[in-house]
Amino acid sequence: MRVERLEREYEIDVDWQPYELHPEFPAEGIDRGGSGRRSPMYERLREMAREAGLTFQPSTHVPNSHRSLEAAEFAREHGAFAPYHRSLFDAFFSRGRDIGDVKVLTELGEAAGLDAGALEQALTSKRYAALVDQRTAEAKRSGITGTPTFVFRSGEREFPMVGAQDYAVFENVAQRMGAGKRTENLEPRTEGSYRRP
Repeated sequence: MRVERLEREYEIDVDWQPYELHPEFPAEGIDRGGSGRRSPMYERLREMAREAGLTFQPSTHVPNSHRSLEAAEFAREHGAFAPYHRSLFDAFFSRGRDIGDVKVLTELGEAAGLDAGALEQALTSKRYAALVDQRTAEAKRSGITGTPTFVFRSGEREFPMVGAQDYAVFENVAQRMGAGKRTENLEPRTEGSYRRP
């Protein structure tokens, strides 16, 4: 991912936060058939995925993202956010899996080293639901209305950027905000939660 590359190459820290874009979706998600899959936006996302060496093949089923955001908070609390975050992106965008399904989320959790039973219990009891709602409300109050939204901060300066962007755009903004190049490439320390449309 471009954000992980930016974190490897520049002296920045990434903090992913949850944001539910479509709270109006039913818990089981919605089916859109083939609608939109040939749109310019989808073609742009496919091209960006190809450039990054990834496959972009989402399902025509659009899940309600609330459970995946809750699962990511569980992963954060249990020290496995980064691998779980990557697995959610891969499952949805590359393999067309339903990341609103508890079974899929626990399977991904187990693969990321999490206790699948504990994750399932957290999801069925909605342990992280209020936290996801609270963070989404905070983001909306700060003016965020879409995903992905990237907010660059340096001291008192802040620069929000909406939408998937080329790496050069990320790099340019990071430099303008004063981020220096790392002298050595470090493993990404991505923290936070998963934002998806």
